[in-house]
Amino acid sequence: MPELPEVETIRKQLNKETTGLKIVDIWTDVPKMVRPSLPEVLKRVKGQEITGVERRGKLLMIRLAGQENLVLHLRLSGQLFIHGATSHKDPFLHVLVKLSDGLDIHFNDARKFGYLQLVETDEDLAMIVAGYGPEPLDDLTAEQFGEVLKKSRRRIKDLLLDQKKISGIGNIYANEALWVAKIHPQAIAVEISPQKARDLFNAVIKVLKDGVRLGGATIADEKYRDLYGGRGRYDSVARVYQKKGQSCPRCGSKIEYLRVGQRGTFICPKEQVI
Repeated sequence: MPELPEVETIRKQLNKETTGLKIVDIWTDVPKMVRPSLPEVLKRVKGQEITGVERRGKLLMIRLAGQENLVLHLRLSGQLFIHGATSHKDPFLHVLVKLSDGLDIHFNDARKFGYLQLVETDEDLAMIVAGYGPEPLDDLTAEQFGEVLKKSRRRIKDLLLDQKKISGIGNIYANEALWVAKIHPQAIAVEISPQKARDLFNAVIKVLKDGVRLGGATIADEKYRDLYGGRGRYDSVARVYQKKGQSCPRCGSKIEYLRVGQRGTFICPKEQVI
């Protein structure tokens, strides 16, 4: 699933390419991916100008000149590409947004879990984003982060992945941040010392900033590509994610694999101990 750095990379590119353009048409062959329905969305947004693209957590928000907004979630396998006018030949292309200068936004999704949703007012949009935790790269402070940990008896990795507590962190960057901070992913959040909590906060900020700077991570399954089809480069500097059996960059121990909350997890057994 695309995480904060991947979605932020796409947001910046989509904002650059589409701001000032108008929506000419929308096509889909998977009706559930356009909410509440394709006819209703077209009735409200056709001919409207895009005024900008924003992000909240893993959500993309396409702002329009009227009151309406389009919210897009890539979910597990969604991809966004921008092309000149094309036919519907890609087998995973399920939503296409045609724009006024001849560009098409392709929404590919092999698993068909992603969606494009009409949100009729800014107030409705505010209600949606209110359910997300603070943004790590914007308004989250070390003190707030520490309070989140102190109030939870959950495993720290599960807590990091909870979008209601902190938005945008996914499996890749949770693994990387926990390695940087030398914290075992099964450690109980409230039992983590204040210093270790601050170390983890700094690690989260570091790996997410690195992810944004490097355009996200394209890992072995190749699911993530940016708007132009380019690969992310964070995987080239990842320390533990999908490195089972390789040497820890700090101590040389072999990276081990385990499952935490049904998610693949990678640790240094020497430095990340409970």
